[in-house]
Formats: sequence, C-alpha cells, structure tokens
Amino acid sequence: MSDFYADARQMATELLAPTSEGGLGQGSIQLVRLVPGAEPTNPWDPPTAPTPQVTTLHGAARGVAKELIGAPVETGGQIVATDKMVIVSPWGGTYEPGDVLKIDGAPVTVLKIDNIPAAGTVCAIRFIVR
Repeated sequence: MSDFYADARQMATELLAPTSEGGLGQGSIQLVRLVPGAEPTNPWDPPTAPTPQVTTLHGAARGVAKELIGAPVETGGQIVATDKMVIVSPWGGTYEPGDVLKIDGAPVTVLKIDNIPAAGTVCAIRFIVR
C-alpha cells in the first residue's frame, strides 16, 4: 500500500508543473543563491566574485491570504498585504528565510517558510516573500 503523503507529494509535483508539462504552474519561479568565489592566492589580491546558482522551481505565486496579514516572520517584522505567497513542489534542495526567489525575473526575499504538512513527508513548500 502506498503512503498517502508520498501520493500527495507526487500530486503536488504534477499540479505545480509548468503548463508546458501539463500542470497548473505559473510563470517562472527560481531560487537564486550566490556561491562564494575562490580565495585569491595572494592575500592582497581581491577575492573572486561570487557566481549565482539558479534552481528552477515548479509552483504558483499570488497575494497573501488575509488571514496571514500581521503574522510574524522569521526575519523580524510582520506579513503585510503587499507580500506574496509562493507555493512550490519539493525539489530536494535546502531553503531558509533570507533566500532570494525570482518571480518572472523580479527578485523577492523569502520572509517565512512553511512545509506542508508541517511534519513528515513534505508535499509542498509555502514561501512568503517581499
């Protein structure tokens, strides 16, 4: 017998896939991280510039639900009405508040992260971004 949450995860992955793959995902959502450059051989040389590492995510973005407005975020402050909510399917990578997502090329900062469900097999990930 298959695990309910494994099935739910597979369903979320299929639903949040881009429309070109038969899913309902929207636009372009990418996780962008800067990988530090190599240390210079001489201490007086400038460090090598960091390079961006881009991971394409399958998901959808929209405004935050009114129930979330005023809720605290991990980075300090509160969720405001102009913040966005991004739901993505799990991709096997790591994520944390302060990460940068690009939604259709526009950079936004991750304020809050919720795994869905909160424990066990993660079926989807909800980011609150600004």
